Amino acid sequence: MPRIVNAWNGVFVLAFAVIFLAVVYPMFTIFRASFVSPETGGWSLESYRAIFHYPFYRRCLENSLFVSVVSTALSVAIGVPFAFFLSRYEMPGKNVIKTLATLPLILPTFIGAEAWLLLAGRNGLFFNLFQKVGVELPSIYGWKGIVLVFTLQFFPYVFLMVSAAINSIDRSLEEAATNLGAGRLRVFLTVTVPTVTPAVLAGALIVFYLSIENFGVPILIGEDFRVLSVQAYNEFISEMGGNPSMAGALSTVLLVVTMGLTLLQKYWVERKSYAMSAVRRPEVVRARPVATLLMWLFCAGIVFTALFPFVVVMVSSVTKTSGPVMYYGEFSLENFVKAFTIAPRPIVNSFFLATVSTLLGIVFGLLVSYLLVRRRGKMSYLLDALVMLPLAIAGTVQGIALAATYNTGYIVLTGTWMILALAYFIRKVPFSIKTTSSLLEQIDKSVEEASINLGVPPFRSFLKAVVPTMLPGIVAGAIIMWVTTLAELSSTIVLYYGPWATMTVEIFQRMGSGEFGPASAYATILIVSVLIPLFFLQRVMGKDLTTAL
Repeated sequence: MPRIVNAWNGVFVLAFAVIFLAVVYPMFTIFRASFVSPETGGWSLESYRAIFHYPFYRRCLENSLFVSVVSTALSVAIGVPFAFFLSRYEMPGKNVIKTLATLPLILPTFIGAEAWLLLAGRNGLFFNLFQKVGVELPSIYGWKGIVLVFTLQFFPYVFLMVSAAINSIDRSLEEAATNLGAGRLRVFLTVTVPTVTPAVLAGALIVFYLSIENFGVPILIGEDFRVLSVQAYNEFISEMGGNPSMAGALSTVLLVVTMGLTLLQKYWVERKSYAMSAVRRPEVVRARPVATLLMWLFCAGIVFTALFPFVVVMVSSVTKTSGPVMYYGEFSLENFVKAFTIAPRPIVNSFFLATVSTLLGIVFGLLVSYLLVRRRGKMSYLLDALVMLPLAIAGTVQGIALAATYNTGYIVLTGTWMILALAYFIRKVPFSIKTTSSLLEQIDKSVEEASINLGVPPFRSFLKAVVPTMLPGIVAGAIIMWVTTLAELSSTIVLYYGPWATMTVEIFQRMGSGEFGPASAYATILIVSVLIPLFFLQRVMGKDLTTAL
């Protein structure tokens, strides 16, 4: 028995060691660097003083907060009614709309930015069409374009969380309020709204996180509209080989904003939350034809607007191009030929790195989930908080921290594929842990106990009896981890080294040099590579993105 106890204790030690080396120590390194003067090498507040003294840096902070707040507000304004309409009313093609509405969560945001450039950029399809009839479209560049992309791709987080909250409301509560004389509006404000408010806040917090840490969209269409994530990257590149003081300071400010908001949201929700388990689910009703049509137009219109740009990217990939000029209507496979024959390495790199990090995530996530669910205690609570920490760290910040930490010393990973795999693994493993933990909660302990009583050691009982039961959920979590890793840009752009460029880096660089055709080809390969596993998840395993995330 002691041998088995030591085995699980060893897993505890291993888990803490991984989190320390991949998250805690790198973040401490970059935090410490922010207090070191690049000129003297001594302790200094110079970098922080510069951030709050110089208008340029203050503007970067203000810009980040501005686009994040506006994107969050618009995502809530779209996601809440979207969820309410689909949850409470009958409408044609409701299940199709629900499924399509979840796709923006997986499709890369920077490809969405590329798509809108192809549509409304200075040489975009819509821009040219409207210009021919004398209509000047608003510029897609700057904060408006950033907010547009963020809103259309992040509103599903609010939609999914609010939908779950609405479906958890016990119908008897609303009926009781109605029987006491409350009208529909009052029932909605006093019963429905308080119940879904924690879900709205949780969804809004995720949107804010994703907006403020995003790198690809602002750098592609932001132009002179600088945000913290982009400026931290620029400072790190300029400080490469020296002390990343300014990059560390900007990264620390970004982390303080996200962590502070997390604590504020947690405090508010714990004070105000309304928890329940629906004995009688809310009734799905049929509205009047005109109202049904308006609701359908709203939901279908949002989904179409969110996904149409990705269709444009796929069309552009088979369109004849000459630099930034697209000859729509002229079919050509030249872009794919170049991608698969002249420069196939980024495709291979993406698949290899996503697969390695996913395999690591499956094993690590499975072991950590067992510790969190079956061996609860002070250490497991601490581990739970630490493994979820990467969700609150921007990709560029994490990349800068890893690059600065493992650039010299006993462990040198910078410039190798291993640092990319490490970044992907630690950044996406919370998805695996979340999925496997929820599955393990549903498996009765008696399954293991029966195996142990038959003489099988506990650790082997877990592997033989529990893991096979969890296999479908493990595969679903692995698919989600794989496709999200495949589309990772924020940390990749900081950590990659020439031979290890991925498809995301290739798309980013091609867009920067005005090669829209080849960029669209790589983007299409990436989109298809994401959609095929999701199709397998839904058709073969009977799970959709809603339940897998």
